[in-house]
Amino acid sequence: MPQPEKPAERRRDGCTECRRKKVKCDLQTPVCSRCTRFPRQCKYESQFIAVNSQCKSDTRRQGQRRQQLRSIPAVPRNQVIPLQAGVSAPSLYPSAIQSRLSIQSILSETTTMIFPLASRSFSDRLVASAMETPHLLYALLATSDSHARRRMTLTGDADDTVLRFTNDAIAGLRAALANGGNAHGTAMTAMALCTNDVCNGNLDVFRMHLEGVRGMLLSRINRNNTSGSSGLLDVYLVKWFAALDVSAGLSLFHNSSLLDSQLYQSCLHFSNELPQANGYVDDICGYSLGLLPILAKIGELARLRYNLSMNTDDTTALVPKDLEIDSQAESIERQIEALPQPNYRRERSQLADELKLSHSAFIHTAFLHLHRRVQLLSKDHQTVRADVHNILEAVSKLPASSTTNILLLWPIFSAGCETDDITERGIVDERMSHMQSLGMGNFTRARDVLNRFWSSGTDLRWDVYLAKSGVDLVLF
Repeated sequence: MPQPEKPAERRRDGCTECRRKKVKCDLQTPVCSRCTRFPRQCKYESQFIAVNSQCKSDTRRQGQRRQQLRSIPAVPRNQVIPLQAGVSAPSLYPSAIQSRLSIQSILSETTTMIFPLASRSFSDRLVASAMETPHLLYALLATSDSHARRRMTLTGDADDTVLRFTNDAIAGLRAALANGGNAHGTAMTAMALCTNDVCNGNLDVFRMHLEGVRGMLLSRINRNNTSGSSGLLDVYLVKWFAALDVSAGLSLFHNSSLLDSQLYQSCLHFSNELPQANGYVDDICGYSLGLLPILAKIGELARLRYNLSMNTDDTTALVPKDLEIDSQAESIERQIEALPQPNYRRERSQLADELKLSHSAFIHTAFLHLHRRVQLLSKDHQTVRADVHNILEAVSKLPASSTTNILLLWPIFSAGCETDDITERGIVDERMSHMQSLGMGNFTRARDVLNRFWSSGTDLRWDVYLAKSGVDLVLF
């Protein structure tokens, strides 16, 4: 007698909305094709299962864990331990992490917001690595919980949960550094802390952590050069660092480490090991990697020009330096114009279109900073006006709900600073407001600063105004 056919097993890897409607999902990220009109409903659940069925059924053991959780001493509000601080006692609640904050939210909410264009394999491997590295898991939990609070628009200080996760991550990180633990997990932990610092506005701590990552990367790069191998997370780690470091370097407060040729060459080397990586718009920073050293150099020249403008005692001595900067600026402009058109992923047409717009916005923003901050063209100069127009044209072609806008904080903010046009300012404020509603704390800070700058009516260039006001921004 023939056996009856088994019904086809229903796929469980679609987004939550397609699964709810029981329709086939094409699995595109950050938003599948069916959810483009309502992107906030499009979420992907983690494929990792971190629940122990034996523990689940053991009520006595659950009671012990809840008792441990209640016995944790309170952490003073707003007390975050920097890397140099002493190691705290081991955490009493690692086994109760799932009850405090779901690992699902790290994958389906936080990583898809901070890295909206990154491949699913990156998120999966990041979470898998965290499940084997407690201090990385704590850092991601702190980031995820902070992001959730911002999405819910909770006001006031961070709660004790965020601070405990952060302090445990830092304590574990310091212990790993002292004991020579997992170097890869250590660097990833520090990068997660850096990113959370930026979103929460803790920029002094951010710079300290970023410098620590730089040392770890150089050490890891040398080790990989000896072994001749690197993994996918090595590639993402270097690109993650480079994008954050260059973003910080575009302010007057930070000298980009990417001017160190060893770091940049290693970034290119790691990236080129990925299939079809060379020549593509990068999915971490939103522009081709060939633009990275150019942006770092523009930041350096802008700082040099600013420092020269502050030293007006001996104007004759400044002339040669000004001429040298002018020459370098012209060279950089030619380098930007000579950049090859990047490739795009053909199998994802919607994403390819957004990548084109993202890359274009960054190219024109590089021109804007070069023309305005290095060549010192006036705000109403036709070249500057064209730069602003080109940035906003690229941004306006992106759907307002697209999470690709998250990567464009630097272009959006820069255009807003260099326009007095009410319509253009409205475009900038609307995009920043929408990204702020998605829980992006860096957009909240940048929007507040931009509105203060607009309200001041100052004739100062925005970076000079912020420097005089003591305002530090990292536009990542």
